Amino acid sequence: MPTFNGGLEAARTILEQRFGHARFRIHQLKVLGPLLAGRNVLAVLPTSAGKSLCYQLPALMRADLTVVVSPLVALMQDQVDGLRARGAGDKVALVNGQQSGEDNRAAIGRAAAGELANTHVSLLAIDEAHCITEWGNEFRPVYRRLGMFRSLLGRPPTIALTGSATPAARADILHVLRMPDAEVVVTSFDRPNLTFTARRVRDDRERFALIRERVRDAPGASLIYTPTRRLTELVARALLRTSVRAAPYHAGLAANTRRQVLRAFLADRVHIIVATSAFGMGIDKPDVRQVLHWGPPPTLEAYYQEAGRAGRDGKQSECLILWRPEDLAWGNIAPPMRRYVAARRNHREMMLQHFGEV
Repeated sequence: MPTFNGGLEAARTILEQRFGHARFRIHQLKVLGPLLAGRNVLAVLPTSAGKSLCYQLPALMRADLTVVVSPLVALMQDQVDGLRARGAGDKVALVNGQQSGEDNRAAIGRAAAGELANTHVSLLAIDEAHCITEWGNEFRPVYRRLGMFRSLLGRPPTIALTGSATPAARADILHVLRMPDAEVVVTSFDRPNLTFTARRVRDDRERFALIRERVRDAPGASLIYTPTRRLTELVARALLRTSVRAAPYHAGLAANTRRQVLRAFLADRVHIIVATSAFGMGIDKPDVRQVLHWGPPPTLEAYYQEAGRAGRDGKQSECLILWRPEDLAWGNIAPPMRRYVAARRNHREMMLQHFGEV
C-alpha cells in the first residue's frame, strides 16, 4: 500500500511553505491522516471547510501522478492556476470538454510521457462526489463509471469529497467507487455564521419585490437561485430594469458566456448572480453575504449545498427561502423530494417543519 513520505509532519511543512497556513483544521487532520497512510477516504465536509487542500497538498508530496475528477470546468481552471501559484509550475494540466481536442490530447500526452510527474498514479481525487448519487443517472452519468476507471488505474489510494451526503448516499458512493474499506469522515454541518430563514409570500410579484429589496445596495455579493433557466433570465432582466446589476447563469448559456459571468462575479464586477443549480459547486467566493431562493429547493441536501455558499469567509451571512403554499403542491415537488415526502402523512406539514416561516 503506497504511503506519502514524511506523513503529517511533511504535510505541515508544505502547508506553511506553499499554502501559507500555520496549522491544519481538525477535520483536515482526520482526512489527511488515513489518506497519507495510503487508505481510501470519503470526506463529507461543509462548504468552506478546505476540502481542496485535502488532495492538493498530498499531490505536492509525491513525484507520482495525481488525477483529480471534477464536474466543473471553472473550478478546474481555478485549481490549476492555484497549484501553479504554489510552485507546481508546468507540472499540472487540465482536460475537459470545453478545451479543443488538440489541447486535451497534448495534456494527456504530457502525462503519459512523464512530463507532469511519474506516470504511476498514486492518488485519485473525486471532487463533488455527491454527483455519483444525486445526479448520477441523469445529469452526470460518467460519475457512475468512476469505479471502473479507478480499477483501470490500478485502484490507487482514493479520496472522495462532498459537502453533503446522507448515510444512503455515502453507501452508494463507496459502492460505486469500489472502496468498501474506506475511512469515512463526516464532520458537523453547523455553520454558526449563517442565518437560515424562510418567508411566506402571496404571489410572484411580492416574491420579486422582496428579492429586489434584499439585493439593492446590499454589501458583498448575492446569489439568487431559481428553479428554471427561463426564470433566471426573467429575474435578471427585471433586476436590470430597476437599475440593479445582475447576471443570469445556467447550463443553457454558451460556455464562453458562463466563463465570462463567473469571472466577472469572482472579480467583483458583478455582485448579483441569478442562477439555477448549475452554479456554485466549488466556487471560492468568500464574501457572498446572502443566498436567496425563489422557492423551496428540490431536496434538503441541495438546499444545504446552495445555501452553504454564503459566508465562506466566516462572517455573518443570510440564507432565505421565499415560498407560498402553491410551491408545495405535489405536482410542483421534484421527484427526489416526492420520495422523501411520501414517507410522511402530510407533505405540507413536513415541508413547513423543515423550512419554517418568518
